[in-house]
Amino acid sequence: MNAPRLNNPRVLLLSKSGPRRAPYNRLQEAGYDVLVEANETHALQRISHDTVDALIYEIHDCRHQALPFLEQLQQLESDPCVILVGPRQGAEHAASLLRAGAFDYLTLPLRPGQLEDSLRQGLKIRRSLIEVRKLSGKLRKVNGDLARERDSLQQWNQNLLLVNQLGQELAGTLHADEIVNLLGTRFAQMLAFKLLGVMWLQPEKVWVHAPGMGKGHRLEQTRQAFLARGRGLHSAMRPCDQDVIPGHEPPNDVDTDGRVAVIELPLMAAKRLVGLIRVECAPGAPFEPSQVELVKTIATSLALALRNAEVHNYVQNLAITDGLTNLLNRRAFSNIFTREFREAERYCTPLCLVMADIDHFKKVNDKFGHMVGDRLLTELAGVITRSARAVDVITRYGGEEFALILPRTDLPQASIMANRIRVAVERHPFEINGSTIRLTISLGIARIPHPHIVTADEAVASSDAALYRAKSRGRNRVEVDQDGVGAGSDAQLSLPASAAPTQSGIKC
Repeated sequence: MNAPRLNNPRVLLLSKSGPRRAPYNRLQEAGYDVLVEANETHALQRISHDTVDALIYEIHDCRHQALPFLEQLQQLESDPCVILVGPRQGAEHAASLLRAGAFDYLTLPLRPGQLEDSLRQGLKIRRSLIEVRKLSGKLRKVNGDLARERDSLQQWNQNLLLVNQLGQELAGTLHADEIVNLLGTRFAQMLAFKLLGVMWLQPEKVWVHAPGMGKGHRLEQTRQAFLARGRGLHSAMRPCDQDVIPGHEPPNDVDTDGRVAVIELPLMAAKRLVGLIRVECAPGAPFEPSQVELVKTIATSLALALRNAEVHNYVQNLAITDGLTNLLNRRAFSNIFTREFREAERYCTPLCLVMADIDHFKKVNDKFGHMVGDRLLTELAGVITRSARAVDVITRYGGEEFALILPRTDLPQASIMANRIRVAVERHPFEINGSTIRLTISLGIARIPHPHIVTADEAVASSDAALYRAKSRGRNRVEVDQDGVGAGSDAQLSLPASAAPTQSGIKC
């Protein structure tokens, strides 16, 4: 739309005769800038390129040309004040011309001053219409801005509700995997993202949610890259740097509206960098500044939730870990063996339990003291661990006694395993104050399924009975309670004593 000129209005005369007659001459004398075109095509071109405030169109007898011209003028979205001048027409036809956009229809001959009056009124109304149009445009813009603000507020309120729900859900679990899974689910409701990565530094762990990436090599590459990123930030981070990550610059693809393609924030706990969160936008959908603030809010809750999960896991480990040997303790043994016993019964799979006890360990404590004894227990626990399989569960049952749970293991396999551990302990040189001593252990095996063993406690009693038999028959040997629950057996599965290596130093 061309802007109107309020001073020296420009008037276009569409007339084949030109501005020779008195009324048109008076327009020039009155200060109007009068332009002349001889046909409709040139007039339309002039209007589309120049600012024209008014159009005076002499239609003569060509009644059929006026309506098409007015329709074409409307298609240009032009707004000159159109005054038609011509012979008297019927009322119906004149009305159709006015409906098509003409301001006035003046019949010839013109009275003195008639054209000037009509032009003056038409330009005045045109200026008012232009002002109204401007106000309407401003109003539409304001309404559009308000509508966007309203939608933004509605989305923000919805996101705040989801953040509140997420906070409650995060507070309801103490498992890190579940925390991050909840985060991924809620994020999908708040943001359109192609990748969500969360890294926890100690203990080191990375979670990556990439809906379109699957679980292949590409996802693993992304995971490793994210892991390296977190390690680099951790090494550069000073304890007091709670707001700025060294080497972490704002993304280069920030657009003019402040939108970003990547949000990467530290996870802080007590002014210490404990992790990292990274969110990459979906193609063509950069994050708004409000969404960045949303992720910042969530990052705070996430860091707290993961920290609580870490502390809980640490406390749980303390509750089930032997403080001396770092093996699982008797409480953990009870829970794990009960579960394995039930699974073995349910799925009809073999299960063996091995009880092991250090031979003559009281003499070691009496001779060298309990501090040395504790050190020997810790070292022996390492020997047993290195001799066992990855699937085996090794626990300190109490004192100098150890319990080994061997899932999906039959009796011949358990016997081989028990003898391997026995020989490894027998051959291991234990150093004490510059002297080498040799320790031996006795082991008892209970097997499941067994016709006389129907509970986990009975399996423990059976293994204990076999261990007692190994002690009573000379120690440093493996026995199996073949009849269950200590019913008695002559089965002896240890290596012969002649196969044991020659011992040097102090023998206990």
